[in-house]
Amino acid sequence: MNQATEKGEDVSFIDYLMVLAKHSRLILYVSAAAGLLTLLLLFFIPNKYTAKARFLPPQTNLTLSGQLLDDLGGAAIPGSRIRGVGEMFGNLLGLKQPGNLYVGIMGGDHFSDWIIEDFKLRTLFGKRYIEDVRQELHRRVKLGTSDKDGLIFVEVTDKSPQRAAEIANAYVGKLDQQLQKLAVQEARERLAFLEKELTKASHSLAQSEETLRSFSEKSSVLQIDAQTKGMIEYIANLRATIDAKEVELQVLRQRATPSNYDVIRAETEIKGLKEKLRAAESQDGPNPQLGDVMIATERVPSLGLEYMRLYREFKYQEGLYRLYIKLVELARLDEARNISVIQVVDPARPPEKKSAPQRLLITLLVTGVTLVIMSMVAFVREFWQNSRADNSNADLRAQLRQCSQGYRQDFHRFLTFLRLKKQ
Repeated sequence: MNQATEKGEDVSFIDYLMVLAKHSRLILYVSAAAGLLTLLLLFFIPNKYTAKARFLPPQTNLTLSGQLLDDLGGAAIPGSRIRGVGEMFGNLLGLKQPGNLYVGIMGGDHFSDWIIEDFKLRTLFGKRYIEDVRQELHRRVKLGTSDKDGLIFVEVTDKSPQRAAEIANAYVGKLDQQLQKLAVQEARERLAFLEKELTKASHSLAQSEETLRSFSEKSSVLQIDAQTKGMIEYIANLRATIDAKEVELQVLRQRATPSNYDVIRAETEIKGLKEKLRAAESQDGPNPQLGDVMIATERVPSLGLEYMRLYREFKYQEGLYRLYIKLVELARLDEARNISVIQVVDPARPPEKKSAPQRLLITLLVTGVTLVIMSMVAFVREFWQNSRADNSNADLRAQLRQCSQGYRQDFHRFLTFLRLKKQ
């Protein structure tokens, strides 16, 4: 390479190979030593094992009464599509709660403290402060949701495969216990509220029955035709459903913000139900099928109109009373039952194969990097030797030494200062 440079010729690929061959022993020996040393150090690092548990995201409503209130808008009225509209409205706004909600619960400090206390992790990790123990636990635990199937997973890495599986399953068990407590608390609050509403509905039903009986005795009106009766029942069911949804909305507003998905859906359903009620009570409504069962007001006697009003009020109070009875019974069942809320798909098992460290991969990587670095060192060394052999660069080398002389003097002064300070 030096001879080619002196003759003014271009450096060829053979010249580079000659430099590498000249320093091949240095490159290979140092790279092999770095690889062997890395492999030796990796054997002192203990193996780590990763256990993984997966489970289905729990339902948004954990109680039977809450699920009935959700389904009430679409199930109480035959042919109604209010529930579908509410779900579509929620999807457009992106208000559905994903599994990240439960991931956030498991990643909280209060949840981590339970795991730390159960497994004595403060002693195991050798940390003095609880913040350091939490940080170490979060480093070993991975929580998230799968993009493919939407399942929630818990991955725990530990030196002991058995302990890794136990901690992963403990996360799932603790979440199940926490959700059960929340469900029972929600059921108690809803039960107390519904019992009050049931008492009011019972009094209102008794009053409507007495009023209808008194009117029938005074006016001798016993029964109206089947078409009018069917329409009244339809309107009464609509009003009962509206009141039930308004009760649900009041319960939700006690625990949620106005921007919550369930609150917005309930408001949307109530608005749709009121539109149906307005169309049913209006003679010139937008639904032509209602005109087949409605009777024009000028053709109905005054006694019939009064009886219709009282009978409709009675059916409304009766439907509302029956609905409250069902909701109260379901709320009592929610308070008494004790079942698992989370459905585990894959419980964590002690792994047989280690997850870290990847000794072979790390050794090959360190060896390759060292090989590249030593090759660069060989070219720098060859260039420096050729530069020293070339007399034309003597002035440049002298200038470099002169520039670095000040730094060398400062370094010697610093060493002298350190010696004097030790003495």
